[in-house]
Amino acid sequence: MNFNVALRLPIISVVLLGLTACETVPGNAFQLSETALETRSIQTREYSSLDDTAILSASMAVLQDMGYVVDEVEPELGLLSASKRADATNKLEAFGTLSIDTMQCVFTLMLACTRRNYGEIDDVQDIRLTLISRPQVENRQNVAVRVTMQRVIWDKEGRLSEQETITDEQVYRSFFQKLSTAVFLEQARL
Repeated sequence: MNFNVALRLPIISVVLLGLTACETVPGNAFQLSETALETRSIQTREYSSLDDTAILSASMAVLQDMGYVVDEVEPELGLLSASKRADATNKLEAFGTLSIDTMQCVFTLMLACTRRNYGEIDDVQDIRLTLISRPQVENRQNVAVRVTMQRVIWDKEGRLSEQETITDEQVYRSFFQKLSTAVFLEQARL
């Protein structure tokens, strides 16, 4: 009888511990931020008189002109993803960091010469763009295009420095101006 109690106690303890370790999803996990609608309006444009396949074709041409590599296209879903690698070096930051490293080396009489600070300078960034085109519910003649862009920045040592969603309105405005021109040319070809 004592053996059963001794056996049950650890089993019950493990079960209770397992139940208390379960996490729940916070109540606000699926709530939109206050700026979500504003961000969506920056990332979305509407085009008329073209189907979503023609929009995808025009989008691919624009992205390739901008130096992106088209990674994936799913015409049935109206999905396109592309990426490119670009320089992320801030010349002023690099100069300042090299100056600090040099002064440190001189002031320590060459005993503490490192490139520690230089290695933390941003070097390259991988930019990923996802584009979704879909017919509007209210007017099937119009196609809504939404673009999102993210970037991952790597330092000179190859370590992750920063990752973020690009929210700069000017970046999206520039892309959509180029896409509007490509859509116009696509319509003229039809």
